[in-house]
Amino acid sequence: MLTYIFAIVVVLGVLIFVHELGHFIAAKIFGVRVERFSIGFPPRLFGKQIGDTDYCVSAIPLGGYVKLSGMIDESLDTSTLTGQPYEFMSKPLYQKVIIITAGVIMNFFLAVGIFGMMTWIQGESVYPTTTIGYLEPGGIADSLGFQKYDKILQVNDKPVQHWQEVSQAFLNNFGKDTRYLIEREGRTLTLAMNWDHLKLKDVQRLGVGPFIPAEIGQLVPGYPASESQLQVGDRIIAINDSAVTDWYQMTEIIHARPGKPLALAILRGGDTLQISITTRAEKVPNAQGEEQEIGMIGIGRPVQHLQIGFFPAMVRGFQQTIFWAQTNINGFVRVLSGKDSARETLAGPIAIAKLAGDTARQSIWDLFRLIAILSVVLAMINILPIPALDGGHLMIILIEGFRRKPLSVKTKMMVQQIGMFFLLILMVFVFYNDIARLLGLFN
Repeated sequence: MLTYIFAIVVVLGVLIFVHELGHFIAAKIFGVRVERFSIGFPPRLFGKQIGDTDYCVSAIPLGGYVKLSGMIDESLDTSTLTGQPYEFMSKPLYQKVIIITAGVIMNFFLAVGIFGMMTWIQGESVYPTTTIGYLEPGGIADSLGFQKYDKILQVNDKPVQHWQEVSQAFLNNFGKDTRYLIEREGRTLTLAMNWDHLKLKDVQRLGVGPFIPAEIGQLVPGYPASESQLQVGDRIIAINDSAVTDWYQMTEIIHARPGKPLALAILRGGDTLQISITTRAEKVPNAQGEEQEIGMIGIGRPVQHLQIGFFPAMVRGFQQTIFWAQTNINGFVRVLSGKDSARETLAGPIAIAKLAGDTARQSIWDLFRLIAILSVVLAMINILPIPALDGGHLMIILIEGFRRKPLSVKTKMMVQQIGMFFLLILMVFVFYNDIARLLGLFN
């Protein structure tokens, strides 16, 4: 439980702080007085007044806000509308646009930075094959007619050189009809994916993976493999006299024998060795979220690591950020068009907390990646033209710019109240969604 609490505090804290910091910095640059910088929504819990600004933490941890002098926002406070030069409404249109969009821009930059730094530090892991080694029975790939050992040559007429390009091509063509040119037993054929009958959640059950040899790519410290005679580069060719042809077959055998001894036949160079090892029994969540006990020996897949320079890594970070932005736009469009269900697609704080906790238990890098993805999601949601969100404020100031005069205070108050009511209804809906998922009320 502590892992989940820590993870959600870190994830939401970083996202909210960076977003509000964008508004704060832009306001300070253009001389707008910032009355409050709050992490969380009122009531105020604690904080410190420094100069004109109250820096505080508030009770409802579902967002944050920067209160600007001379702006009617979700606080519904009109007392600062006095026409002073330091007020938001006294500034030129372009400055108001920058201040309003600065939070979204900061979330975008945060995602680019995280994706880019991860690529620079970790490099790029590549499976140097486009041959299918795993096919989930009943998955999308299986239903389309893919078979194990099919070699994918092209996706929508674009050649692919390794598995990461196959995966990226699938995601880049999300929501679009996709053609796969494959090679099977010396002949080529085309398989087509039609998205008319697929939904957003189907992305998670494509059910296909690359052919990976049963070769040890790494030994995890503290696990049985690292304490045995196994070495990186060893290829497992049999377990308990059962022949092993690939990684998936090998892991299936190991996972099915928690806490039991295994007799491994190892190919090392030109020699075949026999090594005995006992698996460690561990409990992990299955696809339904239920814990199951599996056997583990602590070995990693063989992958190629390509070192990426700093600036090319930042370009990759920008590309990944754009990809997730496009994916979110496509997702919104599919929900609005009725192709995807809002009940199945939207997630709230409870679902995010569970996702953050599960991710944190995997690795710190996975948690960073989740923060980057959610930063893009937060940016895309906030720029929507909904009153009380940044996009709603932007819409109002653009209307005022077009009219060349401000809307009345009464009109702005009404718009903000409608927006707050809409957001309240949406929050109730996503909370119900999250709780229903946890209780298994949805099929």
